[in-house]
Amino acid sequence: MTRAATVPSNGTVLADTGLPGLVTSGAIFETLIDALQASIARLAAGDAPTRIGVPPVISRELLQRLGYVETFPHLLGTVHTYEGDDQEWRELAAALRNGEPWTRRHELSDVALLPAACYHLYPQLTKAEFTEPAVFDLTGHCYRHERTSEPGRMRSFRMHELIRVDKPESVLCWRDAWIERAAEWLRTLGLVVNVVPANDPFFGAAGRMMGTMQREEQLKWELVVEVADGLSQAVVSCNCHKDHFSAEFEFRMADGEAHTSCVAFGLERIALAVLHKHGADSRHWPAELTHPVVAHPAG
Repeated sequence: MTRAATVPSNGTVLADTGLPGLVTSGAIFETLIDALQASIARLAAGDAPTRIGVPPVISRELLQRLGYVETFPHLLGTVHTYEGDDQEWRELAAALRNGEPWTRRHELSDVALLPAACYHLYPQLTKAEFTEPAVFDLTGHCYRHERTSEPGRMRSFRMHELIRVDKPESVLCWRDAWIERAAEWLRTLGLVVNVVPANDPFFGAAGRMMGTMQREEQLKWELVVEVADGLSQAVVSCNCHKDHFSAEFEFRMADGEAHTSCVAFGLERIALAVLHKHGADSRHWPAELTHPVVAHPAG
């Protein structure tokens, strides 16, 4: 008897894989993700961002350099690979048939799973000198080792980020403008938005102290919406990094110091919020996602 494969059908939004925080998505969900991506592109068009593609893995050494390993070891996903030769593998394969663990000859590799899309950008800017502000656009498949089945708190998810490099006062103004722009965008999707100060995983070695500083200086703001009954989560974050990355990778403006800011969209969480509010029938989705008319102006 042949058992049919269990996959999300066109009528299925998400399908459980049996592992917490890990799901597969059906056509409805992916159609919504595509519509959100197109809408975000229109929203950011006035910034004329440079698009960059990033892989879902990143240098383990780089994550350690950025402080992520020290501050968030519980969220980090590492990659282990087979390091033996062909003869060893034949011997191991025979052992596997006798029930021995297949990981016996796997060792920690030089890469880890990507926790934030923008981490790939900053090393590419090493010692760069900018004669004018620059905005970069990245979307990545990210991983954080969440130990929960709470809706929206996925281990594997997609993050769409915009990063600006500019003078210190300008990146802060850009960040502030994006708080308002992103909040208004979420409202056009029919969502009720709360904007709250928070702290995040951008600052490593000084972990808790930097988190406190971020709250006191209001370097990070999160846009929170309801993603399920009685459950609200941050779906967008707007951050000012000050010189954390520019100092580490020695990039600057031609006439002085460079700082960076970013706005990050959690695509799965926003999709869940839209579905929670409007349902899975696309005929009931907001016009911004189904019948867009004009591009949004720059803020």
